[in-house]
Amino acid sequence: MNYPGEALIGPASACLILGVDQENLLRGINDGFVPAYDICGHVRFRPSELRHPSLAGLAELYRSKDSQFAA
Repeated sequence: MNYPGEALIGPASACLILGVDQENLLRGINDGFVPAYDICGHVRFRPSELRHPSLAGLAELYRSKDSQFAA
């Protein structure tokens, strides 16, 4: 749910909300899971979109992917 006038946040705050590091945040953006906006060359996020239930397991998703490819 988007709220009119909702303040956008930067990557560090988005990582805290999602419980991931910046590398996995970027992976989530590139994989199309994490909605992000380019505002004058800066990546910004809507907190309400990051709290969507579909993103709740993002950290676990990438942890399991990484363990599958570990030697």
